Amino acid sequence: MTSAVRVHAIEIKNKPLTEGRPAHWANEQGTTFKNPWSSWRNHDWRDQLYIVFKHPIAMPSQSSSANLASVIPVHKPTWKHEGNDSQKLKATWLGHASFFVELPARRSEKDDSLTANIPSRGARILFDPIFSDYCAPIKLPSLKRITPPACSVDGLPEVDAVVISHDHYDHLDGPTITKLAASSRKPHFFAPKGNQEILKYFGVPESNCHILDWWQSRRVEVLVPVKDEPSQTVPVLFDLTCTPNQHNTGRNFMDRFRHPDTLWSSWVAREVLSEPDSASAKTVFFAGDTGYRAVLDGQDEDTVPVCEAFKQIGEHFRPIDLAMIPVGAYMPRKFMSPVHCSPKDSALLFKDLKATNGLGMHWGTFVLTTEPVMDPPMKLKEACEELGIEDGTFVCTDLGQTRLY
Repeated sequence: MTSAVRVHAIEIKNKPLTEGRPAHWANEQGTTFKNPWSSWRNHDWRDQLYIVFKHPIAMPSQSSSANLASVIPVHKPTWKHEGNDSQKLKATWLGHASFFVELPARRSEKDDSLTANIPSRGARILFDPIFSDYCAPIKLPSLKRITPPACSVDGLPEVDAVVISHDHYDHLDGPTITKLAASSRKPHFFAPKGNQEILKYFGVPESNCHILDWWQSRRVEVLVPVKDEPSQTVPVLFDLTCTPNQHNTGRNFMDRFRHPDTLWSSWVAREVLSEPDSASAKTVFFAGDTGYRAVLDGQDEDTVPVCEAFKQIGEHFRPIDLAMIPVGAYMPRKFMSPVHCSPKDSALLFKDLKATNGLGMHWGTFVLTTEPVMDPPMKLKEACEELGIEDGTFVCTDLGQTRLY
């Protein structure tokens, strides 16, 4: 029996208040956007010259990334978890920034009866899925995957929600969205402001498309089969909130020279449970693609402003049980730091969130920048040690590996 999904608009409690126009709107209508942080730096024409013409030839060659199977193993994901494991939060790295997350298999509504109906699974969320071989519409060898996805779209279990952080090709992948939208039981899609038309273009029906601004939320109710009585259903719920981060958007060259007309975001998903169990509700944070601070050549990075959004998110949603944070595509720092975290940035961001656990992403799949492919997990481990983050708390995993919390 397939599951049904319902989505309801809700107001989050104690959300940050702004007077007048939100600081990230670049016009009165809220149809163009900007980064409101002192930690942000716009790329000037010299930066754009480097990024468009010089950066592609400075990146490591595909041949230098050979034999990655021995250092980034690929596992066939395990989707089914029984016993106590079914009651845990589960996160599987599928490659790049793609994560499959399943919340605990427990009902949201209180049931004191002796025959309480136990859900057969928890709510399932697919973040920034990309299953294509190339991270751009142009099939250049330099844009090809260096590691395969952990599975195919057809190899995924039933998905309830697809969550998109922004419109860059390596995060909003048209062929993947089209295939997901064509499934017999269509998931619901969630994306930041301005992305409705492109999702519609890729086949997402209007009824399943939900467009949010920062600090807007939706309650997602999934009716899943009862574990021992699959002809019956039981509701599992989670709240999904669009939260800030520091990045940009655009899908063509000219987008670089104007205020973006699509927004970027991070996301928070929190399990909904009845009292007195609500205190044990699991919360996950997905950073999307983000920078943390803008560092120029010769600057002491420890003296420049950092993005204030993550402390704000951590304070509002604590405790965060799991944070999925980008750790790769950060060199050269002068050009990449405003939009991509270095491993040390990622570790600092993790501390700002006060998250309990962290998983690294945005590495080991496409060669986008000049650092060696295997540097991100190594540098992340060093940064965590330097910053006093407990060993094993914030790590990178193998492809297809599932972590339970």
